[in-house]
Amino acid sequence: MTAVAFDTHSHLQDRKIRDDFRGVIERAEAAGVAGIALCGYDGPSNELALSLAANEPGVFPTVGFHPHEADEVSQAMLADLETLATLPEVVAVGEIGLDFYRGLAEEANQRRLIDAQLAIALRVGKPVSVHSRGAEDAAREHLAPYAEAARTAGLEIPGVMHCFGGSLEQAMSYVELGFMVSIAGPVTYPKNDDARRLAAGLPARSLVIETDSPYLPPQAMRGKLNEPALILHTAQAVAAARGESLESLLSLTTANAERLFRVRVPARAGAV
Repeated sequence: MTAVAFDTHSHLQDRKIRDDFRGVIERAEAAGVAGIALCGYDGPSNELALSLAANEPGVFPTVGFHPHEADEVSQAMLADLETLATLPEVVAVGEIGLDFYRGLAEEANQRRLIDAQLAIALRVGKPVSVHSRGAEDAAREHLAPYAEAARTAGLEIPGVMHCFGGSLEQAMSYVELGFMVSIAGPVTYPKNDDARRLAAGLPARSLVIETDSPYLPPQAMRGKLNEPALILHTAQAVAAARGESLESLLSLTTANAERLFRVRVPARAGAV
C-alpha cells in the first residue's frame, strides 16, 4: 500500500504564505501529503482556517488562542471560540498552551487561558493541540487533570504536543497521559541530536509529524518559508533516527494522525 503523509500542524493562513494557498496545496498533493491540520491561533486566524479549509477535503481546521494572545482574550472571545469549536469540520482545539520562552503574555493569564480552552475542549469533545515552549513541565500541571477528564468522557486521545522541544523523558510523561507527540523540521538540523533522540525513543503509537508552516523549515530549506510539501524532509529524518523505511514511517504517522483527529484522508497520486 502506497504511503501518504499527514502534516499535523500548519498555519497556511499566515500572511507570509496565504496568498499562495492554491500553490501550496498543489505542491503538497504532488508530494503525497494527504492530510493537513490548519491551526488557528487568534480570532482572525481561526476564521481563516475555516474558510481556507472549506473546499479542501484533506485540510482540517482547528481553532484556538495561542498563549501569546492571553493578555487580550476576553470571555466574549472564548464564547465565540466555543461556538466555532462545535462545528463538525473543526477537528481540535488549538493552538493552545504556555510559552514562557518569549513571555509575550503574563504567566497568570496564560494559565487561565489554557484552562479555559481545555474546558472548551472537554465540552465539545475534541482533542487539543498544545504549544509548550519553555513550559514543558508547567504545561503538565494543566494537561494531567484535563487528560483524566477527557478519558472519563470517552476521548481516546486527549491531544498532541505540537512541535515538542523538550526531552524524551518529558515527552514520555505526556505519552503516559495519552497524548501524541509531534516532531517538526528541527529534527533535520545537524546539531539537534536531542530531537533525533526524541524521535527515536517515542512509542510508535504516540508519534506524529508536522511542518508548523510557514515556520521551522527543514535544514535543506533554511532561510525560506516552510510548507506541507516539505514534511518529507522531516519524515526522512525521523525514519532514519528510528531505523525504519520512509514508507513505514509515513504509514505509521498518518494512521496516528487519523486517530488523533478522527478523520480519514484520501490517497494522493504523488504518494511515496
